[in-house]
Amino acid sequence: MKELLNRFIRSLTIYTAILASAGFTVMLFSAGLLTKFWPLLLLLFAGITLTLVSLLFSASEKKYSRFSNTFMIASMVKIFILIIIIAAYSFKFQADAIRFSVTLLVFYILYLAFEIIWLLKLQKSDGK
Repeated sequence: MKELLNRFIRSLTIYTAILASAGFTVMLFSAGLLTKFWPLLLLLFAGITLTLVSLLFSASEKKYSRFSNTFMIASMVKIFILIIIIAAYSFKFQADAIRFSVTLLVFYILYLAFEIIWLLKLQKSDGK
């Protein structure tokens, strides 16, 4: 399990670096498309994904119902926190609210896909 977690951290770092280079490229060619806080959002999602999947890796060592409960609760808390962040940012910076929300949504979808791929790998490794 420790080796799988190390591979996950390596993959998450590479994935975040790829998204960062893509973000810099988008900012270079179309400056008004992304919010100016997109690097912070990228780090936020990398941190959330690392925390969530590490928590799920440890929960998977126990029984399946614990993994399932942990996944559902963690996903609900993550969405709730992101809604609070969007609301607070939109209240404070109204002019940039749409770009911020769209950027956050795109990062949410990209990191969710990454997370699902790794959880499927975890499921395959538990099945062996």
